[in-house]
Amino acid sequence: MFGRGIAQRCVIVDYGYADEAAEHGVVGRWLHKVIPVKRSEAATVALLATNVFILLTCYYVLKVAREPLILLGGGAELKAYASAGQTILLLGVVPAFSYLSSRVSRIRLMTTMQVIFIGCLVAFYVLAQAKAPIGLAFYLWLGIFNALVVSNFWSFANDLFTEEAGKRVFGIIGFGASIGAIVGAFVPHVLHKYLGIHGLMLFAVIGLGISIVLYQIVDKRFAKVRDGKKEQPASASASKDKKGGFSLVIHDRYLRLLAMMLLVATIINTTGEYVIGKVATDHVAHLTKAAQDAYISNFYSDYYGVVNIVSAVLQGLVVARVLTVLGMRKALFIMPAIVLFGWIGVFTWVSLAMIRVEKTTENSLDYSLHNTLRQALFLPTSPDAKYKAKAAIDTFFFRMGDVIAGIGIVFLFVEVLGVGTKAFAALNVALAALWLFLAYRTGKIHDELVKSQQPSQES
Repeated sequence: MFGRGIAQRCVIVDYGYADEAAEHGVVGRWLHKVIPVKRSEAATVALLATNVFILLTCYYVLKVAREPLILLGGGAELKAYASAGQTILLLGVVPAFSYLSSRVSRIRLMTTMQVIFIGCLVAFYVLAQAKAPIGLAFYLWLGIFNALVVSNFWSFANDLFTEEAGKRVFGIIGFGASIGAIVGAFVPHVLHKYLGIHGLMLFAVIGLGISIVLYQIVDKRFAKVRDGKKEQPASASASKDKKGGFSLVIHDRYLRLLAMMLLVATIINTTGEYVIGKVATDHVAHLTKAAQDAYISNFYSDYYGVVNIVSAVLQGLVVARVLTVLGMRKALFIMPAIVLFGWIGVFTWVSLAMIRVEKTTENSLDYSLHNTLRQALFLPTSPDAKYKAKAAIDTFFFRMGDVIAGIGIVFLFVEVLGVGTKAFAALNVALAALWLFLAYRTGKIHDELVKSQQPSQES
């Protein structure tokens, strides 16, 4: 079977890690602790890190292009309501993706999705040159693009590594994503004057084309290890299991827990972003309009800058070490525990400084440790879950968290109940406690799945 073949193949490249580290002396052993990648894995890890770097760079470039299209074409109100539209669209996108992933090999799946994304970008560029109003359509599409392109990448990576190898290398691969997010935020400033807003779409087309080539190279490297065996569909059970992504999540306890954890984490994050924005705005309410604009601009520039830098440092130097030393089960408790105590602090002492510290810490962990954990939790799952269920969780349940937080909780607390920051802090304390419970249940089932797979991996 395809899934078992992947597991056997990955075990072959896992042996000898400790011996290899010992060959390099004190400095070599230290580097192996910080960057726990073996020689035999180095090229693949570098290619995957480069690929996700390119994908995140493309997304952030397109994100910059998105803002004037939606804000000048429909206003901030339209942008606020568009998240609900993205969630509705995903009800159709996820089943279509599940249908495709059940019928083609993983490399054809990756290539097909990238070609579809490229075709959409070319179409948007042509329409923009014709002065067509594309703001709303592009905003909706980019939300789906962001969720699917990242989810697909990690599904592909999950299909290549065992649990042991994934814990070591996913943190390093994720460093490429962190750097891509930083570079992608600055690239538009350089390219805008040469390409214009619409030209940034063509820049992303080139990036996605390079990504296809990288996917092909990585897949061919693993095809050689399979000794010429014919590749099966991305879902190992495609011939007998036609369940879609939503169905897989509903009927599997472990996948339901992953979906619930992401939903809770997203609600906490989104309500927290509202709180920091509201408190920052109230902080400068007495100033002139020009002074308010300058303060808010500088505030968010510094805030996002610190978050990106801290998350990149954590991703590059800490995450892989945490996963290998503590293991998945213990690492699951780190972020919800820190979020819990952070919001207790906000509830106790409501101030812009306290909220900024909490949100900076939360977002830095979210973009590094939590993101890597989310991907690695799929390592012991079936190929069906890696592609179809993961796509459902990373897209629909993530967007649903935004909708619940933005249109539901914020509207209820602000417009209906008229409560303030302490109410949001109390809610997030309760949600963080729920997150800790879900982490406990998830970690327990995760270890059971890993243990159940050990005999087949050793055979």
